[in-house]
Amino acid sequence: MTQIFFDILGKYATVIIDFYRENQTWLNIIVLIYGILLALAHHNVKRLELHLQELTGVSDMNHIWHLIQNDKLKDLDLEKFKKELRIPILSSPYHFYFYSVTSISILHILQKKYPGSS
Repeated sequence: MTQIFFDILGKYATVIIDFYRENQTWLNIIVLIYGILLALAHHNVKRLELHLQELTGVSDMNHIWHLIQNDKLKDLDLEKFKKELRIPILSSPYHFYFYSVTSISILHILQKKYPGSS
C-alpha cells in the first residue's frame, strides 16, 4: 500500500509524509472536530424530522416534504427550532458538508433523504 502511494505521488510523497508527521496532532484534531460536527448535524436532521412530524401530525416525511414545498406550512417556525439546537447546522446523510437551517436547505435535505418526495 505504501509503495502504491509512493508510485502515484512520486517525489511529492515524502513532502506530504513529512508535512503530516510535523502537523499530525493538529490535522487529527481538525478531522475529529469535523466528524463530531457532522454527527451532530445528522442528529439535528433527525430532530428536525420529529419536530415536523409533531407540528403536522403526519408521520410520512414524503407528505411533509410536499407540504413544505407548496408553502402549506406557514407556521413552520424555524427561529424557534434554531434556538432549540446547540449548533444550528444540518447535513444530509448522503453528503459530508453542512447546511444552515433554512427552508430551502430543509427541502434539499428531505429530498435527498426521501427520494419519493421529488
